[in-house]
Amino acid sequence: MVEPISQEHFTALKRTVVLPNGLRLAYVELGDPNGMPILLLHGFTDSARSWSLTAPYLATGFRVVAPDLRGHGNSDKPEGCYTIPEMANDVRLLMVALDLAPCHVVGHSLGGRLVQALAERWPCLVRKIVLMSTSAVLRERRGWLWENIQMLRDPIDPESAFIREWCSGAVPVDENFLAQARRESAAVPSRIWHSIYYEQLAYDPSPLLQDISAPTLILRGEEDNIATEEHQAQMNDAIVGAEFLSLPGQGHNIHWEAPEKVADLIRIFLERR
Repeated sequence: MVEPISQEHFTALKRTVVLPNGLRLAYVELGDPNGMPILLLHGFTDSARSWSLTAPYLATGFRVVAPDLRGHGNSDKPEGCYTIPEMANDVRLLMVALDLAPCHVVGHSLGGRLVQALAERWPCLVRKIVLMSTSAVLRERRGWLWENIQMLRDPIDPESAFIREWCSGAVPVDENFLAQARRESAAVPSRIWHSIYYEQLAYDPSPLLQDISAPTLILRGEEDNIATEEHQAQMNDAIVGAEFLSLPGQGHNIHWEAPEKVADLIRIFLERR
């Protein structure tokens, strides 16, 4: 039986490493240090904590590593640069620094875009990849997220209507976890919210999807209104041999809403020959 990890214990597991580019990244490591590595990449304004509900179900037999990406959590928050290629390069350097490569890589939302970039640019570093609640389309200067990010100013209120909706699920999620997630998202400076979103207005990852050769699983919640069914179909059609699974009743944060189910699907995919 898998024992969940308390949010306090998860926080205490944080370590840091300084990459060759001078960036200091925080990360959490769980599981078997001699097991096959799985790298978990969180979404926009989240942190390694985003995986705290799911990671315990993956830890048996695997070495699980979940970093705070540049600008997030306890990692450095430089003035720039927050492009997808630059952030993916941070992950590449982390993989080398922690002796993870080649490994399986799982990414949620923004993290899924970084997984795409890794698999396209450095295929020798990845074994299998899982793209969760993500897409390969240009961001738009319209919609609920754009409008709210435009209005953000520091300090950001973790209990504001926007942050409460941003850090939520389509189904009930542990409130202690959500409170921590809201605090960490609100702690991301508004300049980083703006920078990451702006960089994706001009970044089109779709032409490179055909270069992904790693076995790929695409996961989404049927109620996800950020990474839509159309977005998922585009990726599924472009990535040769990709598999696609949709979870009924789940939203954008499927690993918060159904952590054991999501971990089981990931494990089955990774362990299958």
